Amino acid sequence: MQMETMKGEQAFGEPDTWELLRKYFGNPKVLLTTLALITTVLYSGTLFFQFVWDDEAQIVDNPLIRSWHGLPRVFGSDLWYHTARQQVYYRPLFVVWSVLNYAVVGLRPWGWHLGAILLYLGATLSVFWLARRLGVEYWTAALATLIFALHPIHMECVAWVSAASDSMVTMFAALAFGAFLKAREPDVARKLTWRVASMALLACALLSKEMAVCFTALVGVYVWLCPAGGESHKSTKLREAFAAMLPYAAVTLCYVILRRLVLWHSPSHFDAKYGYYDMALTLPYVLAVYLRQLVLPLGLTGLYYTPYVTKQILSYLILPALLLSAAAWLIYWWARKTGDRVVAFAGCWLLLGLAPALYLRNFGNGDFVRDRYVYLASVGFALLAAKGIRLLPALRVWSAGAVQGAAIAVICVAYIGVSLPQQAYWDSDLLIYMRGHQLYPENPYASIGLGREYSRRGVHDRAIALVEDGFRRRLDDTRLTFALAEVYIAAGRMDAGRSALEYGLREMPEYVESETGASTVAALWAQLGDYDRALELCSKVLARDPNLYSGLYNCGNIQIMAGHYGAAERLLGRALQSAPQMAAPRHFLGRALLLDGKNAEAQAYLSQAVAMDPSVYDYHYWLGLSLQESGDKVNARREYLRALSLNQDSAETKLRLASLGGE
Repeated sequence: MQMETMKGEQAFGEPDTWELLRKYFGNPKVLLTTLALITTVLYSGTLFFQFVWDDEAQIVDNPLIRSWHGLPRVFGSDLWYHTARQQVYYRPLFVVWSVLNYAVVGLRPWGWHLGAILLYLGATLSVFWLARRLGVEYWTAALATLIFALHPIHMECVAWVSAASDSMVTMFAALAFGAFLKAREPDVARKLTWRVASMALLACALLSKEMAVCFTALVGVYVWLCPAGGESHKSTKLREAFAAMLPYAAVTLCYVILRRLVLWHSPSHFDAKYGYYDMALTLPYVLAVYLRQLVLPLGLTGLYYTPYVTKQILSYLILPALLLSAAAWLIYWWARKTGDRVVAFAGCWLLLGLAPALYLRNFGNGDFVRDRYVYLASVGFALLAAKGIRLLPALRVWSAGAVQGAAIAVICVAYIGVSLPQQAYWDSDLLIYMRGHQLYPENPYASIGLGREYSRRGVHDRAIALVEDGFRRRLDDTRLTFALAEVYIAAGRMDAGRSALEYGLREMPEYVESETGASTVAALWAQLGDYDRALELCSKVLARDPNLYSGLYNCGNIQIMAGHYGAAERLLGRALQSAPQMAAPRHFLGRALLLDGKNAEAQAYLSQAVAMDPSVYDYHYWLGLSLQESGDKVNARREYLRALSLNQDSAETKLRLASLGGE
């Protein structure tokens, strides 16, 4: 009897596993630390990724990030001023973050990817604080944060460094709204301090990315749904909403004026072929694509292709409009039935957070959908999904808690399982373009990007076919003729390359007004043998900015082609100092030294370039030349064979192998 009593005391005295977990994770510090660790592990693979896509312009070649002395120019210049004179990106706080990153890690990609992960963690933690300020119950707020942290649609903003600005704007916007809510609490001290902090955080969000312009509307909607005095007349709620919006509208107006002053030289670039009617026809489809990706995040890529809707009206207009109407009605019905105004506000956040990206005429035809555009808006989706899961009822022998726990486990496993394989496509430019071309073969930019990557690897026939296909699809985009000229020249089709280059310069003479445009055209002229034109452009580029990486790199290569090896070594040496983690300047410096008869020095640089990036045909071929010249035939053969594996049609490599005989 005594033993039975002791067993009974143990059974009722020890808490079960769920109670222990609830007690453990009921501490916000433990909960958020655990969420941060899970998220970091999920994205830890990105630390091994390269700089990709726009990272070249925004990071590797951006003169604004090289020194703290350039900070005044950061706030008075657009993000890509050195690439073109028609850019419209004003994100000074992102550039300040880039300056800090460069000062700490230089151009080591892992350091930048670590910075992107940390920004994402900041955004994730701010979502929890926002949810709690909205009055969301603790465990529901925790679930919303978990959904936000693991959702695969966010991988673009973590795996691609240049998209980290979306993490910044979301973090600042969520903190700004949380501070606004804190200032509205009736018993909170220092209301003015919270209100000022909210406006300052909004300013930070706006200076991070343009998506924060929706913030004032979010404030108005929230005050309308949740007036301070409870239920009141519509006119009273309207006055209260406008009063709450006014200071945030003033901050936003100041930002708009500042942005306009900085970007005064940037003309609008609307597509004259399409107007507001076309935009209205296309909006339902674009919104439906975003909704699909939030609910079922499969087929994620950086290169979606969603052109203007001009045909198949049933599939691309009517059905998406019906789907969106059903989703809107469901949220409305849910909010009305439960009386939960946070549900209504989360639905509004989802739409308003995406609104700045819905003015389709700002984008090229087909470029309307990008995962990063929905990053801020997805906070609303995470809140709705969390609240929906918490409403799941009991099912037969399962309690409501067990059903909800099972649903959470399934979602976590599914999100991680979907995210991990799709992250891999952000490892390199080649994989990004391969993924885009695989999913959207009709996308001209995916075809052209993939073609240029093949060209870089010596697969010229495939490269030309892809770029020509992309060019045919977008004959109206003159910029693409320069890509066409590039692949023609790389393949040795000089006449075709010259024709494409001259056509591009006739139709778009302003291309050479930017530093990178001029250095790119200079490199093409040099490959065509027109060194006078090339060197003239080089002089202009380096006179404008003597430390521009692309100018030093391209002009150094031009000096090699012109036979001026000493000048090439000086320029490429400076380019290497500017970007010591890049393989290309290292390789071409080695090539210049080899041609200048300094093989011992050359071989070290050529070997380092191959070790840094073994995927480039030229790197192996030129290292093979250096090894052969130094008498190391065994290793020269090895490099020629590796070069041939990357470009099986290379006649010059086959000749070099034949010259080595049977050794």
